[in-house]
Amino acid sequence: MVSLAKAWTVTFYGALALMVAIGIWDVFFGYEENKCSMSYMFEYPEYQKISLPHKLTRQYPAYELYLYGEGSYAQENKNLLLSGIPVLFLPGNAGSYKQVRSLGSIALRKAEDIDFKYHFDFFSVNFNEELVALYGGSLKKQTKFVHECIKIILKLYEINTLAIYT
Repeated sequence: MVSLAKAWTVTFYGALALMVAIGIWDVFFGYEENKCSMSYMFEYPEYQKISLPHKLTRQYPAYELYLYGEGSYAQENKNLLLSGIPVLFLPGNAGSYKQVRSLGSIALRKAEDIDFKYHFDFFSVNFNEELVALYGGSLKKQTKFVHECIKIILKLYEINTLAIYT
């Protein structure tokens, strides 16, 4: 009986030592090269704040809406005469509105490759890096703000469409 218990103890500690050895080997020798490529900006990023109605800024004082651009593209869009396809970037829990940079920069380079036949206008919402993962009340508030932002973005394109056709 004693020898059977001793055999199980030796087997248990032997298996444990083997797993620790495999784990140490994996940490030092079992890595793979990172195959992800970094996105780079070619020009200085600019986040143009979109003016919101006074009622909306009073109701949501911590939230803002921005238009992302780089270099000459950002300068051309200072007057908000937009002709691209609108994209609204929403940062996640505690995320920053500036995270739109990587998507916006790559989309701008791709649009340049096809001579701006199609391009995207990236808008981003600043939720002030609010923590919403654990509280639904903040998420509901953000949802209502995003709904108002979509209306504002669509109005920007209505104004531009009227200006082009008149």
